[in-house]
Amino acid sequence: MKRFLPNSLIGQLLALVAFTLLIAQGINVALLYQGAQNQKMVEASASAVARIAWEAERINERGFRERRYRRDGSLRIRRNRPSTTSQSAIEDGQTRLPSVEERAARAFDNLGITSLSVQAARVDKLPANMRNSVIGLGRERQRLRAIAYRKMPHKIDGFIIMSAQIGEGRWLNIASVIRDRNPRLARTLIFQTAVIYLILLIPLIWLGRYISRPLKALTKGAEDFRPGASDPIAESGPPDTKQLIAAFNRMNDRVGAMLNEKNVMLGAIGHDLRTPLAALRVRVESVEDEEERDRMIAGIDDMDRTLDDILSLARLGRSKEAAEPTDISALIETVADEFTDMGAAVSFTRSGRTIANIRATLIRRALRNLIGNAVKYGEEAAVSVDKDGDKLVIHVDDNGPGIAEDQIEAMFEPFARAEISRNRATGGSGLGLTLARAIMRDHGGDVTLQNRAEGGLRASLMLSLG
Repeated sequence: MKRFLPNSLIGQLLALVAFTLLIAQGINVALLYQGAQNQKMVEASASAVARIAWEAERINERGFRERRYRRDGSLRIRRNRPSTTSQSAIEDGQTRLPSVEERAARAFDNLGITSLSVQAARVDKLPANMRNSVIGLGRERQRLRAIAYRKMPHKIDGFIIMSAQIGEGRWLNIASVIRDRNPRLARTLIFQTAVIYLILLIPLIWLGRYISRPLKALTKGAEDFRPGASDPIAESGPPDTKQLIAAFNRMNDRVGAMLNEKNVMLGAIGHDLRTPLAALRVRVESVEDEEERDRMIAGIDDMDRTLDDILSLARLGRSKEAAEPTDISALIETVADEFTDMGAAVSFTRSGRTIANIRATLIRRALRNLIGNAVKYGEEAAVSVDKDGDKLVIHVDDNGPGIAEDQIEAMFEPFARAEISRNRATGGSGLGLTLARAIMRDHGGDVTLQNRAEGGLRASLMLSLG
C-alpha cells in the first residue's frame, strides 16, 4: 500500500481524503440506488393495491358481473381494470415478493377490504393473460407530458403482478408498471461526486501548500545546515510550523555560539601548545649529539603535525574559505608533484579537464593524506580519476600489504592505526583518514578503502559534481 502513496505530505493527505471520500460516496450511491429500487417497487405495488381496492369496493356495491358481450357477440374487454379469475394469476417460476405481499395485506386491512390471500410477483415481460389488466403505461399522457415539459418518458423496468383473493374462487388480478422515475440518477451522482471533490480538495490543496511550503524551506535549511553560518529561515505557515522554524533558528544560533566559543578555545590551545613546542625546538638545536637531536626534532615535528590534524578536524565545517570552481586534474597534479619533488614514487595520469566547485585547500589536504598513506605503507602511489555520472572518483592505489576486511571501517576512527603501523616509528597521528573522510563528507562526498585483487590497497575519494 505504501508504494502507491505519494511521497509528499500534501500528496498523501489528498490521496487519503480522496480515498475516504470515494468510499463514502460509494456507500452513498449504493444506498441511493437501493432506495430508488425500493421506491419503484413501493409506487408500483401501491398503484396495484389501490386499483384492486377500488374494484373490490365496486363489486361490494354493485355485485359481481359476469362477462359482458357487445351486440355483435364479441367479448367486451375492460382495459386497465383488474381481471377476475377463479385462481391466482401468479404462475410458477415467477419471482415472488413476500415484502410486497405483506404490505399489500396490511393495506387491504386498513382500507376495510377483506382479502383471503394476497400474492405478488415481479416479471420483466408482461404475460399475455395480463395485457388487458395493466396500469401505469399511460403512453399518450407520457407523450403529451414529454412535449409540454420537455421530459423524457420514464423507462419501464418491469411489472408487478398482484392477485388478491376476495372470496372463494374469486381473485382480482392487476399488473402495475415498474418505472425508473430518475433515469439520470447515475449522471447526477457522478456530477455530485465531482462537485464534492472540488469543494473539498481545492481548499485541501491550498492548505497543503500553505503547510508544505515552509516545511520544504525548513528541510532545505536542514540539508544545507552549517552551524552558525546558515541564514535564519523565514517563519511562515500555521502557528505550529512557525514555532518549529523559530526553534530551528534558535538552535542554529546556539550551535553557532558554541562553535565560536570552541574556535576561540582551540585557538588558545593551539597557541599555548605551539609556543612551548617552538621554544623546545630552539633548545633542541643546541644538543650536540646529532642523532639524538634528529630524533628529538622528529618527535617535536610529529607532535606539531598531530596538533595540526586535531585542530583541523575540530574546525572542519567552519572554514572561512569559499568554494570556487577548480580544475581537479590540475589540483591532483600539483599534489603529486609535491611528493615527487620529495623523492616519493607517485604517478598520475592526467585526464581531461574536470571542473568542480570545491574548497581547494581542504581537498588538497585530504588528497595529501591519502597519497601520504600510500607512500608510507605501500612504497608508491598511483593516482587515477574516474567519472561516474555526477560523481568524480579519485583513486589512490598502492602496493602495500592492504588491510584486513574487518578492520577497514575501523581505520576511519580517530587515532586508529593498522596492525603494521601501531608503533610510532612509522609516524602519523592516526587522524589522516578521519580528516579526509570528514572533508569529503563536508563536500557531499566520501572516502572508501578497498583491497585490490592484484595486491595492495585502493583508497577512493568520491566528490559530487552536482
